[in-house]
Amino acid sequence: MILVTGGCRSGKSEYGEKLVEAMGERRLYVATGKVFDDEMAQRVEKHKERRGELWITHEGYLDLEDLDYAGFDGILLDSVTSIVTNLLFDFIGGLTAAEAAGDSDMDFSEDSDIDFAAIDFDEAESFIMEKFQKFTAAVEEKRLPYVMVTDEIGLGVVPETPLGRGFRDILGRVNQYLAAQAERVYFVISGIPVQIKAE
Repeated sequence: MILVTGGCRSGKSEYGEKLVEAMGERRLYVATGKVFDDEMAQRVEKHKERRGELWITHEGYLDLEDLDYAGFDGILLDSVTSIVTNLLFDFIGGLTAAEAAGDSDMDFSEDSDIDFAAIDFDEAESFIMEKFQKFTAAVEEKRLPYVMVTDEIGLGVVPETPLGRGFRDILGRVNQYLAAQAERVYFVISGIPVQIKAE
């Protein structure tokens, strides 16, 4: 497993794609983000155009250990950050409840009725970490050629809100866990990949 981390627009996704392309022609792209608006849909289309026709795409973030990976030379997961985001809101229950009720306009802003200060972020972290531990155990057991892309969000100021601080802490610890499991780790800065772990 290879982990690629970096800030927004650092070039981490493009570098992850290059790593997978070097593994062979049969490539799987695991897209973990949810499309909520037109701007996000346009971003997804641009990513697909950049990757080209040799990539097969799976959209989803749950039960990735159960996917059929047979025959793939390389697998790119983009991104760990989206998985953590989605699982955090699954844990909170707001997103799942809103979808079940057909309320696509659920408000998750700090001005919403959800009391983010009351969320047990330690419990949320345990819930999320358990998912990643199960997933990475399958990756290791099956010797899957995975490249995972994540965001390094701990280099800025302390977030102002409880939700922001909780999310930052959880993603930071998930990143630490994945880096410990990975054979190689790259930090991409301004489009330049720097290898920070090698085995």
